[in-house]
Amino acid sequence: MKNTHITVLSTLVLLGFALPSQAFDLVGAWQAARGYNADFAVSRAQRDAGQEKLVQGRSQLLPQVSATGNYAYNNPLQPKSSVDQFGNPITDMHYETHGYSLNLQQPLFDVSKYTGYKKGAIGTEQADTAFDAAEQQLILDISQAYFDVLRARDTLAATRASKKTFMNQLQQAKTAFEVGTATITDTNEAQAGYDGAVAQEISDANNLELAENNLKRLTGLEPTGIQTVRDQLPLDPPKPAGLDAWIDLALHNSLKIKNAEQSLQLAEHNVTEKRGGHLPTVNFTAGYNDSISNQPGVSLPGQQHSRSSQVGVTVNIPLFNGGGINSLVREAIAQRDAAQDQLESTRRQVREDVRKAFLGVTNGAALVRAQQQLLVSAKSKVDSTRLGKEVGIRTSIDLLQAEQSYYTALTSLANAKYNYLTARLALAQSAGQLQPQTLAEVNQVIVR
Repeated sequence: MKNTHITVLSTLVLLGFALPSQAFDLVGAWQAARGYNADFAVSRAQRDAGQEKLVQGRSQLLPQVSATGNYAYNNPLQPKSSVDQFGNPITDMHYETHGYSLNLQQPLFDVSKYTGYKKGAIGTEQADTAFDAAEQQLILDISQAYFDVLRARDTLAATRASKKTFMNQLQQAKTAFEVGTATITDTNEAQAGYDGAVAQEISDANNLELAENNLKRLTGLEPTGIQTVRDQLPLDPPKPAGLDAWIDLALHNSLKIKNAEQSLQLAEHNVTEKRGGHLPTVNFTAGYNDSISNQPGVSLPGQQHSRSSQVGVTVNIPLFNGGGINSLVREAIAQRDAAQDQLESTRRQVREDVRKAFLGVTNGAALVRAQQQLLVSAKSKVDSTRLGKEVGIRTSIDLLQAEQSYYTALTSLANAKYNYLTARLALAQSAGQLQPQTLAEVNQVIVR
């Protein structure tokens, strides 16, 4: 096992993958993404916008105060003849009017405004839920991108080592053909194996570049600074250990379910709001008016100044609007039924997600152990076959096949390790438990 990882590390160094001075681990990548990732910035801004829904809903229940002012210069086109207080005729009928008013309205009974307040409160809660979900998704996305880079590097390292083996076989086959100890078929077979390894190397190098670009897009960090996962992982069972316990935990804490429940609450309040269209609205009103006019020809000389105030209650009773309210109620009920069905669908999907992630952890741990044992066996087979070739009981083809099996086992072990670590995070997310502490626990397997 030790020789295995020495071989991989040597290959990585030859490829130029030595860690730079500014290395980062899984937590470092996540922290960088929180300040760099544009999608997460969108979620943060949407959360901030959602906080205003509560304020907007509450404002409908508070007094509404307005002030208006007016000024007019009046120029009659055909003024009537008029005289002043002394009986003299007035020829200039131009005059000005100006004033202001203050008005207050306080809802006393209005179902639509009250439900608007309730919907605003739920809207704010839903914005918080969406942001929490975005935070958990960011942790999972960064972890997936992080492990994808490591997976691609391990795969490329194994492919290049395999290509080197094929190249050695090809050289040996050509030499043997030249001295007459092998046929051209052996050379063609070796050439085909080498060409296949070259093609696979190109594909794996492309996958590595894509994985590195994706990690950089999410975090803004240079992928050359990524730190690797240590050889031996703590394959601890999930806590709690039972699948039913995880499903119960998810049904109470899943952010997907919480969001669906909040959508249902909004739909129920929407039904109440539309039904309130049949009910009267009652508002307390108060106002104050002040106006001044210097219109000529009035009974009193100079400017006329008037003031007034009023206090009252306004009742508005809807009688008939062409059936529109009934239609809105039916629409709201249908939307509420859809929200109920969506909630049930979300609960079923969460159960399936938990089951899949739970098996990914439990079976993933077993698979890692099996792949570790397979790698040990594959390395022993390579050593035994090499010794057998030296004493003449094994051929170069046998050794090549053993080495290829070893490199395949090496790649399979890497995939099993990264899939297991990702499944641990996915299980926590499906149950609404994916927190920075969870990421820190997984980050303990990173080599520093």
